Amino acid sequence: MNLGLLDILIFFGYFLGVVTFAITVAARSKTRSASDYFLASKKLPWYVVGASFIASNISTEHFIGMVGWGFLYGMAVSNWEWGNAITLTALIWIFLPFYMRGNVSTMPEFLERRYNKPCRYIYASVMIIGLVIAMLGGVLFAGAKAINVFFPAIPLPAGVLLLAITAGVYTIYGGLLSAVWADFLQYCLLMIGGLVVTIFGLYHVGGLDNLIHGLPEKFIVFYPPTHELIPWSGLLMGMFSVGIWYSCANQFMVQRCLGARSEWDARMGVVMAGFTKAILPFVVVVPGIIAFYLFQDRLSDGDQAWPFMVKQFLPVGFTGLVLAGLASAIMSTLSAITNSSSTIFTLDLYKELVHPQATDKELHRVGRLSGAVIMLIGVGVALLLSQLPGITVFGIIQQTFFYMAAPIAACFLIGVLWKRATAPGALAAILLGFCVYTPLVRFIIFPKVACLVPYDSFTHHTFMVLLLSGLTLIGVSLVTRRKTDEELEGVIWSLKAMRITASEREDHRGIRSLGFWWALMFALIAVACTATALIGSRTRVIEAEDTAYATTEGTLAEIQPRGTHADFNLWTGTGQVLFTPNASGDRIDFAIPVKEAGQYLVDFIITRGPEYGPFQVEVNGRPIAISYPETSKEGDRYQVNYQIADVYPGNSQGTPRSKQPEGEWISGDHLVHRIRLGSLELSPESARLTLIAAEAPGVIGIDQIIITEAKP
Repeated sequence: MNLGLLDILIFFGYFLGVVTFAITVAARSKTRSASDYFLASKKLPWYVVGASFIASNISTEHFIGMVGWGFLYGMAVSNWEWGNAITLTALIWIFLPFYMRGNVSTMPEFLERRYNKPCRYIYASVMIIGLVIAMLGGVLFAGAKAINVFFPAIPLPAGVLLLAITAGVYTIYGGLLSAVWADFLQYCLLMIGGLVVTIFGLYHVGGLDNLIHGLPEKFIVFYPPTHELIPWSGLLMGMFSVGIWYSCANQFMVQRCLGARSEWDARMGVVMAGFTKAILPFVVVVPGIIAFYLFQDRLSDGDQAWPFMVKQFLPVGFTGLVLAGLASAIMSTLSAITNSSSTIFTLDLYKELVHPQATDKELHRVGRLSGAVIMLIGVGVALLLSQLPGITVFGIIQQTFFYMAAPIAACFLIGVLWKRATAPGALAAILLGFCVYTPLVRFIIFPKVACLVPYDSFTHHTFMVLLLSGLTLIGVSLVTRRKTDEELEGVIWSLKAMRITASEREDHRGIRSLGFWWALMFALIAVACTATALIGSRTRVIEAEDTAYATTEGTLAEIQPRGTHADFNLWTGTGQVLFTPNASGDRIDFAIPVKEAGQYLVDFIITRGPEYGPFQVEVNGRPIAISYPETSKEGDRYQVNYQIADVYPGNSQGTPRSKQPEGEWISGDHLVHRIRLGSLELSPESARLTLIAAEAPGVIGIDQIIITEAKP
């Protein structure tokens, strides 16, 4: 990638600037106690809490992985963000009052107050292992890969060290205070940088309306329960397991709230995070849709979409700004992981098990030393990951969260809502959840119980583990002795706990009302989700392999699974239907599942590659002219032009990249292409899509059939 001098200066100036800023903030702080180091002296205003909450959450898995999923699945991926309306509400109204009024420093500490010390130690150990190995190492590795895309002269190990040293210096030196104020600066950069890519992308596609009209299937919000990655049921269930754990019981996220200067600031900071979650899909999902609209004939990996658009769209200066935004997302996450892991190790393990009489000065020193060791372990994991071919960091992080979350979420949620829950019940839920239920659900229940096989998704797995862990907690609790009401004072939820304390209520009326801003945040997310769902409600995506089909006698049609081609990840469902004709005129015939007669826009997605041949299309036995997109650059703007033909050329005219200058494509040998057939009259009795080979040999691969109700 050719970067201008200004871009390079902005990018590397960012690293120097953020470290200088964060260290200066810490150096000017007048206090040096352990509380100051781990909880920023509890002086953080709401806007810093909210900015840090979001900055800690967003990293390369958003700008690379989530944009890539947006390329494939569209706005349905937004549910990962919009679903936070529920989990952040739980944090605001259920959990934060207990954490703030009880002066809790860590999440394992709260688990001890509710249950016992073994629960605290187990959770602390699980958190450190999960955060350091799966997340810190993964984010370092993914961040170094992203830097290498833009700066090929910086090899992967050097990129890992650059990120680790930069984030480590200010985090280890200044603790939470440095981390969150750096996050505030980085929040501004990453949001501006992300929005710049979306704005430039919408300019090239001709606006959001044009994008919606061109790709209505990308605005489907809820996929069926049998969807392989984002079923609506799995997303809903995940809110009560992963969502509750990640937002409400995860030190990595909640620690910035614990450092707030008041309970109102902590809760209002979460409200600010909710407002950001409402618009975040326009930063990390819409760019993926834009990339599909413009560059489906130049990309064979959705994870390449965001870097490719940065390269194609942005002028000198803007590129450096966006790259600084990406670096901000990486650095803030690294800082949060390091600080929270160090806090848990020092306060939950070292102080409790090694040296209970440790002084503030000693805890401060151990916090810094453990932070350095944690970062070194992360570097080692990142370098190990770099040696594993085909590793998907986004998948590692997501699945680690899903399988780690459920037993802990059950203990937190049931523990604060039900005073009968006991320590033996919580221990049984945690131990059985991790050691028995998770492997049982993952490898036996869903793969081998016939009625559950269609729903074999990690999003459903975690809810089953939550359910089994919760039932275990309840069952064991009913036969064991609970704590007294006095011992449970301050850790059991009630309507009274929801209210802001009397001392703060007088200062936060009217426009400063927490309830007003929470309701507005919730309404904004609900409106964004509902409006998008209505846009996509007229469209259905049918996986070709799930559709009844027939072929000319003697020909072969088979399901080609995902992962067949190492440099290609753009099939959805289980793969595609691959038809191998013996001669020109051989055909494959799909039954289109239409529910009622009417006018429909019919589109389908096929695969292009060296072995793919030309074909003609019939619908209900009638030949149909097809149109397919080709992207060209006219002046400084990309333009999608639709070619109309009776025969789709396949690979007979060469691959799209053979027509483009170097740098205008980034793909392997295989691509997907979206074909339009226009508005057609269909009925349940006669709705058939037929692809007819125009020559042989030359295979035909079809991934999806898309039908949209035509507007009256």
